[in-house]
Amino acid sequence: MRKPYFFGFILSFISGVAFENIFYFGFSLAILFAILPAILLLVTKTDKQRKTSFLVSLVLIGLSLGILRVDILFMKQNKNALDAYISRVVKVNGLVEEEPDPRETYTKIVLEARSILDGSVKNVLKEPVRILVHVPEYPVLRLGTEIVVTGKISPAKDFVTGDGQTFDYRTYLAKDNIFYQISFPSISVVAEGKGNFLFAKLFILKDALMKNITRLIPEPEAALGGGILLGVKQSLGEDLLSKFRVAGVAHIIVLSGYNISVVANAFSRVAIFLPFTLRLLGSSFAVILFAMMVGGGATVMRATIMVLAVIFARAIGRESDALRVLVFAGGLMVALNPLILLYDVSFQLSFLATLSLVTLSPILEKYFVKIPNDTVREILVTTVATQIFVFPILLYHMGTFSALGIISNLFILPTIPLAMFLVALVSVFGLIPIFGYAFAFVTYIILAYIIFIVELFSRIPFASVSGITFPLWALVVSYVVLGIYIIKKFPYEIDKKIN
Repeated sequence: MRKPYFFGFILSFISGVAFENIFYFGFSLAILFAILPAILLLVTKTDKQRKTSFLVSLVLIGLSLGILRVDILFMKQNKNALDAYISRVVKVNGLVEEEPDPRETYTKIVLEARSILDGSVKNVLKEPVRILVHVPEYPVLRLGTEIVVTGKISPAKDFVTGDGQTFDYRTYLAKDNIFYQISFPSISVVAEGKGNFLFAKLFILKDALMKNITRLIPEPEAALGGGILLGVKQSLGEDLLSKFRVAGVAHIIVLSGYNISVVANAFSRVAIFLPFTLRLLGSSFAVILFAMMVGGGATVMRATIMVLAVIFARAIGRESDALRVLVFAGGLMVALNPLILLYDVSFQLSFLATLSLVTLSPILEKYFVKIPNDTVREILVTTVATQIFVFPILLYHMGTFSALGIISNLFILPTIPLAMFLVALVSVFGLIPIFGYAFAFVTYIILAYIIFIVELFSRIPFASVSGITFPLWALVVSYVVLGIYIIKKFPYEIDKKIN
């Protein structure tokens, strides 16, 4: 498909999803947009008019499908399935559907409810209903554990953040089809290992690896190592977490597209003896297996899709086609779950960061050619491009930005691949006394260095600016201006590189 037709259709579909999420036009507008192309094509006469009419028709069809996709999602959501049980103490039987998310004083689990016992009346649900449950740290629950929780069901509610802003928590949970929550119920375990067999085995491996890390490396370095390698949601403590945010490197303490890309690159280097195509296939398989082991949650899978899109783009070997792959991947994810477009900040950041690598990085490279070290130059270019792309969306959602983010990333990002590699050695060879302690000592030094840099930058006055009001219109204008700049520069820079 020609570029104008391809981008016109995908972007109009995404626009239809956005408009329907905000305004909720309903099926009537979707039907209207579906009928107009037929009329438009019938009234066109010349070939030039037909080309324009075909492009406009694709845009209208894209808008129609975007609106229709959101309407279908709203119809299928079981947002009222448990309304009859709200504020009543009931027994809910179900499976722990996702990897538990441990916090400092409690653990969050997503329970796939199968049946509800209200007094002596048992109601088997026609379709499973997802419930967010806050449980104590113990007993430790695992993915695929069947449990019965006894507690009070309540609808998801918005809350006021520390800076006085209201967080739309209901919509944030709705994107994952969660509309109910239960806080600190009593729990009884019915059975273990009822989830996916492959996931269960991978989580057993993950737990064993994490135990080696925590046994040989002290905290908080162990928590940092587990986060960057295995995506273990083990708390670093609110004080240290705040310092990571101030320093502008909070993205390294959770599993992100960058960490997953490190896995892909590591496999590619180890398998350097293989043909190029086999290396890419192997990298893709390694990334998918890694994503499954670290939890396979929605955020991880979206970051994984982004990385796979970049790997596929490398196979194509052309940046201009890489943009098509990335936009298609983003459009596909929005089609699968339309609510992530406006309400999933992690998706927005992950997509924009990847988009910056494909479009803005090639444009900025010429400004850094005097830097002799290839690694430093690449990190600086990608960091600047990423910071430019995510800056408006961070201001809009958080009202804060790190003034020293580019500099701190320059000090820290080069160490992340080495840190991940060393943490992996500790996790695998931790049971071998000599090798385990030797690897742990070197790993501790690297992780301690990262924390030292974070604490150093977080102490600098005005390292982070907060309390900024950045309205929606400013966000739209920012990306329109950035888009116009890239449209003008991107093809020219790519042609220069090819020629």
